[in-house]
Amino acid sequence: MKLSYIVPVYNVEKYLRQCVDSILSQSFDDYEIILVDDASPDSCPQICDEYAEKYPQTVKVIHQKNKGLSGARNSGMKIARGYYIYFFDSDDFFAADGIADIYKQAIESDADIVQNSYIYFDEKSGVKKTKVSPIPQEILLNNFKMQEMVCRNSTQRTTIFVWRNLYKKSFLEKNGLIFDENLRMIEDSPFNTLAFLKAEKFLCINKPIYAYRIREDSLQRKKYVPDYDKILEYQWNLKLNFFKEYGNGSQVFYEDIADFTIRNMFPILLENIYRNNVKNKYELLKRIGESNMMRKSFSDYDIDKFKSKSLDWWMTFFVRKRLYPLAHIICKTVLYK
Repeated sequence: MKLSYIVPVYNVEKYLRQCVDSILSQSFDDYEIILVDDASPDSCPQICDEYAEKYPQTVKVIHQKNKGLSGARNSGMKIARGYYIYFFDSDDFFAADGIADIYKQAIESDADIVQNSYIYFDEKSGVKKTKVSPIPQEILLNNFKMQEMVCRNSTQRTTIFVWRNLYKKSFLEKNGLIFDENLRMIEDSPFNTLAFLKAEKFLCINKPIYAYRIREDSLQRKKYVPDYDKILEYQWNLKLNFFKEYGNGSQVFYEDIADFTIRNMFPILLENIYRNNVKNKYELLKRIGESNMMRKSFSDYDIDKFKSKSLDWWMTFFVRKRLYPLAHIICKTVLYK
């Protein structure tokens, strides 16, 4: 078996058929599709069984109690038989043929991981954009080079999604790489950070056939995520620990992840609080500001590097200085009203 597609399935009855059909329509001819029904409450379990009945040699189904994306992917890995593994999201799809060429390059290079470009598809606006990896194209990178790439993985967003990569199954098994089931969201980045740090051969190519669908009702776009700050800090800690153990020790890594935390994740955490009907907004703001994640980020990255007259910057400055009442007023009355 050349390739195993592992597809976690949960509450995607609107998209599942397009996803599976797009895989089946590829010209590639030696693969399996593992549909992991994660106790989906809609008609997805029945749809999965329909495909397994229609394509018994190709489609396998796992029905399990709800474990989240991490648990679903881990369940799929346990039975996967492919030489390479493709973690495919059930609301996405192949927009064109081409997995055969991608697999060919993976085999010829003997790469542990192959990263590809992808198509960003906004369901609401219909906008489609091709996203190309900042990692050098068509060059087989060794572990030393990947150590350098990982140092800037947060701001360059190379480790955010698993579905843009092919992974050699033996590489995952040799290094004991599985998804942390304590994370029911934002699970890709820690997994990829460790995988990239351990990869001996890494290839990046530009063949955008995978369409990543942006939809308003996705897991990442829920109106309010309880304890979002704790979730982010947990995965942030994982990445720091992985780099401490397996990285090259470069300070660039800590500066980069701090930059990303302050300029990208911090505003998302504040929006999660202030744009929703949440009690104790001030206390939650202070909890975020006092977290190890934010304190270390302020220590590792100088916010004067992006200093401006904007209220966003001043709010960040106030949090860094622990002037929480001023930051709270700005968030409540201006930035996220």
